[in-house]
Amino acid sequence: MEKRLPRAILALVAVFHVSLYTIPCKAEPRSPSVDLPQLLSDADVTYPAAQTGDHEVILELTIDAGGNVREARVISGLPPFSDVARAAAMTWVFTPARRDDVAVSSRIRFAVSFTEPESSAPDEAPVALDPRPEASAAQTPPTQAPTAPAEVDVIVSGHRTVSGERLKRVEVRQLPGAFGDPFRAIESLPGVTPTLSGAPYFYVRGSPPGNLGLFLDDVRLPSLYHVFAGPPVVHPAMLDEVEFYPGPYPARFGRAAGGIAAGHSVAPTHVLHGEASVRAFDSSALVEVPLVGDDVSLIGGGRFSYANPIAHLFAPDISVNYWDYQAKLVGHPGHGNSVTVFAFGARDLLTRSNDEDGGDDVPIIDSEFHRIDVRYTRQLHGGHATLATTVGTDRSKLSEGNVRLEAPLVSVRGDVQTRVSDSVAIQSGVEVGSTWHRSELASFDEPQDRDDYARRFPSRLESVGAAYVGMQWAATGDVHVDAGLRTDVVAQRDEAVWSVDPRLSVQYELSPRVTLEHAVGIAHQPPGNPALQPGATPALGDGLQRAVQSSAGIRTKLPGEFSLRITAFQAILLNLSDGPGVSRLDNGDESIDENSRSLGSARGVELLLSRSFTKRLGGFIAYTLSNSRRSLGRAEGPALFDRRHVLSGALGYRFDEGYSLGIRGAFYTGIPADVAYIEAAKDPPRTTPFYRIDVRAEKRWKLGSSGASWAIVLEMLNVTLHTEILNKSCNAYVCRENEVGPVAVPSAGLEANF
Repeated sequence: MEKRLPRAILALVAVFHVSLYTIPCKAEPRSPSVDLPQLLSDADVTYPAAQTGDHEVILELTIDAGGNVREARVISGLPPFSDVARAAAMTWVFTPARRDDVAVSSRIRFAVSFTEPESSAPDEAPVALDPRPEASAAQTPPTQAPTAPAEVDVIVSGHRTVSGERLKRVEVRQLPGAFGDPFRAIESLPGVTPTLSGAPYFYVRGSPPGNLGLFLDDVRLPSLYHVFAGPPVVHPAMLDEVEFYPGPYPARFGRAAGGIAAGHSVAPTHVLHGEASVRAFDSSALVEVPLVGDDVSLIGGGRFSYANPIAHLFAPDISVNYWDYQAKLVGHPGHGNSVTVFAFGARDLLTRSNDEDGGDDVPIIDSEFHRIDVRYTRQLHGGHATLATTVGTDRSKLSEGNVRLEAPLVSVRGDVQTRVSDSVAIQSGVEVGSTWHRSELASFDEPQDRDDYARRFPSRLESVGAAYVGMQWAATGDVHVDAGLRTDVVAQRDEAVWSVDPRLSVQYELSPRVTLEHAVGIAHQPPGNPALQPGATPALGDGLQRAVQSSAGIRTKLPGEFSLRITAFQAILLNLSDGPGVSRLDNGDESIDENSRSLGSARGVELLLSRSFTKRLGGFIAYTLSNSRRSLGRAEGPALFDRRHVLSGALGYRFDEGYSLGIRGAFYTGIPADVAYIEAAKDPPRTTPFYRIDVRAEKRWKLGSSGASWAIVLEMLNVTLHTEILNKSCNAYVCRENEVGPVAVPSAGLEANF
């Protein structure tokens, strides 16, 4: 990594999110009131002829903003009862779900109970209809319109594995310091260790940032933020939620030896709406346009920057430019099937002026990526099948433009999800793809530097193949098992390696409020790049990284709608590709360089106490106690960003008259110092602990009775203006700390919702 890069990143952290004003045309409401769909049409369901007995079918209904059923998926139940119920559901009409009086699409569970007729007129048989946002909802008689429970998510997320958490954007908007971005909110979760305050790169249960798998609608993301530390490359309004797995993750994900952060884009509402933002350094917008009634909708968004005037206040010789775009076209050809075309991409350019030599500006970051994903989803009995093709290209320049990398790619994926019985659901899939890595190397002052880049990033064809199967099994009413098996093959030049990754998680419900959780899994990954630059993927070299992950914990529901999770975890990291971490262990050993593979381990305990931010009073406390280490030959010591204690907490309260206030605090102990002797590296001194406080305040005014509103929002990261120690170096006589900051990020804006 360039020597100037850390200082440039620090300047950018201070620049980004310094907002003059923000004007969303349709921002997420501050504190949404949610109304579920209500059945309007007749819902007569005929008892199938020549059948006997009582049966129940549970459907998952996707209802658009006009109240029409776009999709009916069988969750449980057997044919012909499930077929009759699904066919009838496609003809039903509902009042649309509403969030603060704005019609939105929704997904609910709906139960149809068939009772065997006593007479010879099966058409008159009673059929009970039961709307089920949760599977345990009580039945209502067929003559009564379904009544929604008091509080329920408008869009039900679905299955959650033992090790996963979901970050909904509607909640993240209320989290101080996250600036409405679900990916950035990962920093607040237990098991996550920050590298630098305000920089969105994390160690997850001891694994370096390059080992965190990033996905958007199952398409792998090559980077997450503009110029390393700026705004996200995906507009936050395009995201409905982010799944985060710090440990063993579902088998449909792969080639990530750390955790998984998987974003899911918003579903179309088939209603014209939009969101726009104008800030001191960039502007962004997102709009949805219905094209063919409720059958086709286009969601488009993007961002472009003009950050140089502010960037020059912090770093006069630095210039920055970036942009991104997203366009999602969704069509419904009928019978609950769908066709989606999703295109997105981003460009980043960070340069340093070269006035001394009188030449062109020197690129520090110069990268670009594009993706087009086309998928077809077909409804099946008890599930659905998806076929998708992705094409794209990545480009980057390294070493001040002396290394040029380009990587066109193509991949094809197939996935089938089906319920084979009332207690067993199966998901299976395959993936094949190829990436053509092309590298151009200029002359270097030091020939050794050119050789290093040529070895790490050679021109080559990389092909991958994968197959996986996962099973969710309700073994009993109290025991739920999620098992998966995945195999991957990675081939480069004349070399091919393959891996087999089993995963198993089990939930045991001790009571309706207490659940025990256990998870174990193995994950493999090719060498990673900590900088997360598009196209900058190292060659296989010494093979795949391997992680053995396990966790055990307890979840409990507490009074007052609080929830508590306590988890103990352990990870063994083999053949680890962690260049920055290894460089800290070398201590003058010339046989060790950033390409050397190491052994790693991590263990610890996580705690999360939370109450939803959608409540009048919401918040959380997250704490991680961990120990992460690296070893290579005789060298051994803590990992580069091993922080023994990481504590964060937030509290938000909604006052009357449209006022709300949120506050978040973060504290973490120091990282290991660089020391001069191998013996001292095992237990080195540490940098000074750091803490900061973030705040968010909002005042919202309603405009009439239509649900429209506007608001003033004030937000700031690090209102305490505390500085942070970037690193510490020690010799036999003295230690010196390199202090940075304070990195304080203010934002002031206007929001409108209509």
